[in-house]
Amino acid sequence: MGQGSAPLDPLQRSRCMEVPYSLMPWLAEPYRSSMVRSMTDTGEMTEDRGFKALFAAYPRETIEVFAPELLAERGQPLRIDILSQESTLPDLGEPSRFLDIALLASWADGSQVVITLIEHWSAARKVDLRRVLWYSADLALRHPAAAVLPVVLVTEPTTQPVPDRLVMTVAGVTTLALQVRVVQVTRADVPRLRALQNRVAAMLTALVVQDAVEDLVTLLAQMARSPGPVDDLERFLPFAAKLAKLRESDAPRFRRRLEETGMVNVITEMKNEARAKVLAEGVAQGVAQGVAQGVAQGHIAAICHSVSKGRMSLDAARAEVQDLLAADIITRIDADAVLAQWG
Repeated sequence: MGQGSAPLDPLQRSRCMEVPYSLMPWLAEPYRSSMVRSMTDTGEMTEDRGFKALFAAYPRETIEVFAPELLAERGQPLRIDILSQESTLPDLGEPSRFLDIALLASWADGSQVVITLIEHWSAARKVDLRRVLWYSADLALRHPAAAVLPVVLVTEPTTQPVPDRLVMTVAGVTTLALQVRVVQVTRADVPRLRALQNRVAAMLTALVVQDAVEDLVTLLAQMARSPGPVDDLERFLPFAAKLAKLRESDAPRFRRRLEETGMVNVITEMKNEARAKVLAEGVAQGVAQGVAQGVAQGHIAAICHSVSKGRMSLDAARAEVQDLLAADIITRIDADAVLAQWG
């Protein structure tokens, strides 16, 4: 990847505007030590917690990254449920076991259901297929109609082979055979991940950065172009910095590159657009509610006027109010208020 200072092409639309301190506090001048530390200090966030949050926030994108042939074969699932992370199988040695994440994908015909199990290890030597077997068996027991696809994500940048099969043989008979999908992101995977235009794929590119600053700017740009809440750009940036091993000494250059590429302005515009959309929707909803309230009050006023002039009996008026309530023209509160006036 080039490391020049030219702006990223998709961000050319950004306009100059003041960088708000509320956007990303650690981007603000002056570089106080606490702000610089906050960029790389993710608090209690671990890789495990970060990936769980990412996969749970973007389940469709997770399946697109880890099981693309499943989508090619069956199309987009009708729904995806995030399953309970606690294993129900008994284990006296460990009172509670938690898998990383399991997604239950259901297709429109109702019969095709597949569980995608993502288990993450930071080091290849820590991969424990017996633990994957445990989780897979538990999921199969809880969801007997579903097939289980075990996926093992290894984030360690190593060429060390990772076992993908667990086989048990007794007296020449294979009594157990577990095949898992091992995913190790390499630089060769980066073009495919960037082409997907989804935020899970973008985050995984942080595992194989060559220049942490340049690659993080590109990652953030990909996330901005991909579907998802604008607030997630800030939410997951510390996690991306952790995966990319961004150093505190890189903070000034990182901030400068964000400004040079217009990323800060783009994020600000996106946040302003999101706020404007919410405001417009709120105004429209308020107008609609006001109109509806006005119509309701008009009906009630007409009935009350007819009663006061002797043109409608109280029984007929009460029946008319009940009809309006049944038709959702007036609310229960409005109906109770006017009925209470008539005793």
